[in-house]
Amino acid sequence: MKNINDFDDRVWGRFFDFVFTDERNLTRVQVQAELRQQGIDLRDAQAKLASALRHARETQEARATLEHAKQRRICLLERLTGIQAPSGPAIRATLKKMVSERLSGPQQAVYARKLESAASDEDLKSLLEDISRLDAFAEDSEDGES
Repeated sequence: MKNINDFDDRVWGRFFDFVFTDERNLTRVQVQAELRQQGIDLRDAQAKLASALRHARETQEARATLEHAKQRRICLLERLTGIQAPSGPAIRATLKKMVSERLSGPQQAVYARKLESAASDEDLKSLLEDISRLDAFAEDSEDGES
């Protein structure tokens, strides 16, 4: 008797073609009928495949969201690090302008009065930097919504 390793792939291919039917010519219904006849149930395998595909899609979407967030963070940090408040009397002038542009009525009068009696220029500079940072955050969240 010959050793089975003596036959090359071409011989084995012809042998299997002779023994087994060509699945390429079978319809889906015929394949399903044959599987049922042999007691093979593919529902679990199909469910696992669907779950794996769903997980892969969710992972891909999560990675895209993370990449978008990283890009937004970089832009926001660039804006935040570029913020520099003016010094000296320009601080009060800048804050007065902000109060007059952003507020109205009694609220504007209250903040203008508080600004007149405010602490040191260093405190005002810190306040102006904080406001500028909050504005940058607000612009970023508006950009993120669209």
